[in-house]
Amino acid sequence: MPRAPKMTSDLPAPIAQALSALGANLRLARERRGMTIRELAAQINASAPTVIKLERGDPSVSMAIYAAALHLYERLQWLPDLVDPQFDREALRIELAGIRPRSARRR
Repeated sequence: MPRAPKMTSDLPAPIAQALSALGANLRLARERRGMTIRELAAQINASAPTVIKLERGDPSVSMAIYAAALHLYERLQWLPDLVDPQFDREALRIELAGIRPRSARRR
């Protein structure tokens, strides 16, 4: 049997917790809409076992499946904002640190 990639089997705790919370929220969204796992699977073109993994926050589920669920729940528009450059303070700090003031021009 092939071994799982290291990233999916040895996740740092913050990543595992974030995926678990996302999965729990996706499960709650499905339940609040009165949908079964099979109904959700049909809507997002996935299998029922994949939906179960999705709702557990399994890191082996593809980003496309997560995106399909977000789209179904009308939350897809938030996905690009996760790393929107205007909210990336660390990158801005690095860029600003690299900017050197111009020296005054001689006349």
